[in-house]
Amino acid sequence: MENTEKSYITKPLMKNKAFGCFLIFVGILSVAILIYKLFFSVYEYDAKFYPVDYGNMNVLSYFTVQSNILVYFYIFCLGFAAFGSKRAERIAFNPTFRVFITTYILVTGLVFNSGIFMKMSPPFYWDSFRHFMQSFMQVYHHMIIPPFMIILFFLTVTNVKAPMKKIWLAGVYPLVYSVFSIMRGALMAEPKFFAYPFFKPDFFWGMFMGDKPLEFPLAYVLMVPALFVGIGLFIGIAYIFAAINNKLVKEG
Repeated sequence: MENTEKSYITKPLMKNKAFGCFLIFVGILSVAILIYKLFFSVYEYDAKFYPVDYGNMNVLSYFTVQSNILVYFYIFCLGFAAFGSKRAERIAFNPTFRVFITTYILVTGLVFNSGIFMKMSPPFYWDSFRHFMQSFMQVYHHMIIPPFMIILFFLTVTNVKAPMKKIWLAGVYPLVYSVFSIMRGALMAEPKFFAYPFFKPDFFWGMFMGDKPLEFPLAYVLMVPALFVGIGLFIGIAYIFAAINNKLVKEG
């Protein structure tokens, strides 16, 4: 029987066990930080930046956390691939998966850091251990992991091109996530929870209608074009990463 499984040709670094140990260490550290955030950090509600006091466990509702978890999974796969795990290799060097994960975490970083300049992201405080950990976790999730994943994206280019016809699928997960988050917030009893301000019906209403009384049906209609623009951003970035990957494969 013919073996149709792809054979990935990787950089020597990807077979280096010391590098694999480093990646597994980063993965364990990342999971430990997430566990601390979920179970040990003291949540401080600030109505200026959060729509409702969501508590620690609702943090899993954030795209930031979900995209970081995907990166942690990828880091572990890449680490185990360095030790010869074929199953881990199939995930770590899959060009489509690499493109999607890099796209999601890049958008996570871009949105948060843009929010800092627009004063929509909470400020950092370093005056106590509790505040230090809260600020460090924000920096880790939004400013360290995104560029780290981008570096890994370039390091893990193989001999296999990303299938350009499938790259639009990068928009499926953000679309499902967005629709679910909007509907969840809309259907919840008070107090309603929206993971991000732009999921709230009054966000775009205030942007386009000013001080006019909020009309919920029309407010949700106004969100539709914004939603498609957002999903288009994901797909556009994914196509850029796929094109970069394929160019590097060709040049390599």
